This record gives sequence, C-alpha cells and structure tokens, in this order.
Amino acid sequence: MSGRGATPGRAAAIAQATGVAWDEWAEVLDSAGGVDLPHKTLAETAYAAMPSSVENAGWWAQSVAVAYEQWIGRRVPGQAHDGTFQVSATRTVPGSMEEVFDRWCRLVGEPAELDGLAVTDGPRTSGTDKRLHWGVTLADGSRGNVDVSPKGADKVLVAASQVNLSNPDEVERWRSLWKQQLKHL
Repeated sequence: MSGRGATPGRAAAIAQATGVAWDEWAEVLDSAGGVDLPHKTLAETAYAAMPSSVENAGWWAQSVAVAYEQWIGRRVPGQAHDGTFQVSATRTVPGSMEEVFDRWCRLVGEPAELDGLAVTDGPRTSGTDKRLHWGVTLADGSRGNVDVSPKGADKVLVAASQVNLSNPDEVERWRSLWKQQLKHL
C-alpha cells in the first residue's frame, strides 16, 4: 500500500460497517489504479469488493470512495466530487413524518432570504412514502434542503443540508444555521 495522508476520519466507521480495515480498502483501490480513477469508478470498485453481508453496500461503497479521495488528497472533508462543498445537520424528532414536515413548513413559511442570501427559487416541496422534501435555491447558487423520513415508531429523522457551496469556509456557517433551525422543531 502506498502511504498518503492521514487515515481518513471515517476509516473506523467504514471498517466497523464493512468488516474490512482501512488499509485493505486502500490496497483494493490502489491496486485498481485508484489515483487515476474518477469517483464513480472508485465507488464501483469498492462496491464490487464489498462483502455480501454489508447492509446498504452502495452507501458504504460511496463512503469508501470519498475517504480514499480524501486520503490521496483529491478532496477535503465536506467536498463533493464536483469540487463544491456541502454540510448537513440532523435531528430525531417525535411525531409522524407528515406532522413534522408540516411543522417545518409552518416554521419557515415562504422565506425571501436565508441567512442573508436571497431565495431565488422555492421553496419547493415533494415527497414519497419514505421521504418528504423541502428545498430552496439561494442567490449564491447553493441550495438548502430539508428531508424528513421515518425512524422507528412515532419518530422521524430530519436532515437539513446546504449543498453546492463554493467555499469550504462556508461549511461551519451553514452547519450552525441548520442546527439552530432544527432546534425549533
């Protein structure tokens, strides 16, 4: 295995979920020519090597690919494959998916701005039996999203995110804003 940066922060979680140590994942991707592969191919390579016992193997393959890209210095934490940055905050809230989503929509109303940036599109809402979605696009091109999905009996997971950020310095600003908003639920 070729040495690169420090062991990725998610290495322990990846090893626990997949049963494969980080050094082994790095060797699998290095052997496939990982340094020269695009993200999609890295994820496909990790997926092909994923033990059959792993639940949500596609998600964990993506995690392995992202951790590898961080390890080789291709991206920094919070950076998406397209070079933009994203951040999220979550909270588990009692109630049904519909009740909590309605509370969220009442709480935020029809915002003209979000943290000082004009809303240029939205809010948009959509949903399925498994997830309800609220989203806005802001003047800087970033998007704010809130997704509500079931998490056991009478509880839901509310995940708020800011995506398409052009600067890593914006990550903590948006993490703080979304955590503060979720406290109001």
